[in-house]
Amino acid sequence: MIIVNTQGIVLRSARYKESDLILTIFTRKLGKVSAIAKGAKRNKSSLLSSSQVFSYSNFTLKKQGNMYRVSQSETIKSFYDIAYDIDAFSYATYITSLVEGSIYENQSNNRLFVLLAQTLYLYTQKDIDKEFITKAFELKFLDYAGFKPIVNRCVNCNTTNLKNSVFNVDEGGILCEKCKENHVYNFKIDSTTIKLMDYVFRNDIITCSKAKVSKYIVNELDKILKVYIQVYIDNVNIKSLHLFQGIENNKGADNND
Repeated sequence: MIIVNTQGIVLRSARYKESDLILTIFTRKLGKVSAIAKGAKRNKSSLLSSSQVFSYSNFTLKKQGNMYRVSQSETIKSFYDIAYDIDAFSYATYITSLVEGSIYENQSNNRLFVLLAQTLYLYTQKDIDKEFITKAFELKFLDYAGFKPIVNRCVNCNTTNLKNSVFNVDEGGILCEKCKENHVYNFKIDSTTIKLMDYVFRNDIITCSKAKVSKYIVNELDKILKVYIQVYIDNVNIKSLHLFQGIENNKGADNND
C-alpha cells in the first residue's frame, strides 16, 4: 500500500454516500489527486475541517486502487473567513477552478502551490485590493504554467524601447511601435501597465499586494488577461469564469446606481 504525507489545498469537495466526501486536492508532492474522506460529514469527524474547500492542511493519503483515501489530516489554515465575504469567495472560487482545470495528477508544481496558498491568505486580509490580487495571481499563474507573456521587450525584434507599444495575444506579449504595424488584433496598453506586469513577474504576490494600483490599470490588465487565458489555457473552467464575470458586472451596475 502506498502512503504519502503531503501538504494540500482542497479545490473541490463533493458529497459521497451519507457521510463521506470526495475531495479534489492540490498537493505539494502529487499535484492534483482525488481522495475519499470517509465520515468527513459527521460533526465530530477529525477530517471535517480539513475537508472544506480552500482548506490548507497536512494530509496522510493511502492509495487504494485508482483513488487515495484520507487517513489523517491536520489543518494548517482553513481560510474559513473567505466564505463570509462574497468578493473573496468569488475570487477564491475562480482561482481554484483555474488551478484545478490546468494541473494534472502526478505533476507537482510547488511554485503554483505556494502562490495559491498565499493568494487565499491575502483574500482573508482587510484593506487588500482583491481584484488586483486576482490579476497578479493570473499573471504569475501563467508564468508557472509555462505561458508567461513577454512584457520587458518586443517579442518580435527584442527592443526594450516600448514607447507606444501594444500587447498582442497571438504573439504572446508586447510589440514595439514599429513591429505592431505588421500585426492585427493588438491591445492598446499603457506603459504603466507594462511596468506593473513586469513588476508582478519579478516579485512574490505578498510583495505585489502592497502596491497601490489605479482602477484604470486593473481594468486594462483584466481585458488583456481574459483573452490571453482563454487562448493559452485549454482547460480553463469557462463556466466559472463567466460566473465570476457576471458577479463583477453586477457590482459595476450597483456602483452606477
